[in-house]
Amino acid sequence: MPGHADQGHSHAGEAVSCTTLASPPWTGLPAVDREQFDALRDAVAGLETPEAARAAGFNPALGDIPGMGVHYVNLARSRDGVQQNAPDHLLFVEIDGRERLVGAAYAFVDVPETKVPIPFESELAKWHDHPEFASDGQTLHMLHTWFVPSSNGPFAGLNFWLPYLTAGIAPPSSCWMADEADADRIRTVSFALVPPRAGFGQPTPPATEPSEERVKILAALDFAARALDHDAWVEAADNFLADLSEPERMRVALTLRALTQAQMSSAERGGDGN
Repeated sequence: MPGHADQGHSHAGEAVSCTTLASPPWTGLPAVDREQFDALRDAVAGLETPEAARAAGFNPALGDIPGMGVHYVNLARSRDGVQQNAPDHLLFVEIDGRERLVGAAYAFVDVPETKVPIPFESELAKWHDHPEFASDGQTLHMLHTWFVPSSNGPFAGLNFWLPYLTAGIAPPSSCWMADEADADRIRTVSFALVPPRAGFGQPTPPATEPSEERVKILAALDFAARALDHDAWVEAADNFLADLSEPERMRVALTLRALTQAQMSSAERGGDGN
């Protein structure tokens, strides 16, 4: 299955150092950015549950998005512009049966060629935008920041480790993301682990128990990741992808393509964002 959506994967996130930029404290970042991450974490201390986030004016929007989680949005902050220690969004993901704060995001509406400075110095920090959430001639600019290990670093638009964590399966080694064939396989497996969800105006599909064969495949996937056994992981991953039904393959391909393209800027799309 790798290679099925190559057009989108160039925007799924560049590979980063697997020793200094794969997990907090992000030692590969400039010192000023590491200090800013510390300040950001301090600023959201006490907002680490959905209940606390709601009480502080953050409310869930758009549901659980693969590779991002649930965005809890503070509309009042969104109208105040970008403030380094006051993110507009909090990102929650289910891990070990409970919702956990895994990241934050900055968001604002402006023209596609915004001059608003990014609140970090690293070249990895880049605005992506969503013209569908703004009026004609404008777009919603965003930057994600991660408080947990990330497949493509501290500012990745999509964190492909999140579906693994929700499924209770160890993510593969960050070092394997440097090889594009491995990275493509990792991304596809990640989204294949996400159960079917309701579309707009559609009911949630009924939950089904995985087959005995799939349970064994997923156990092998988890074991190989924990053992850092690349060849065994590739074998298990290929077995898992081969076990997908045609509707599952289509759902994964469409979701992966749509969300990777959503991490582009208007300039990368070659248009004005609308």
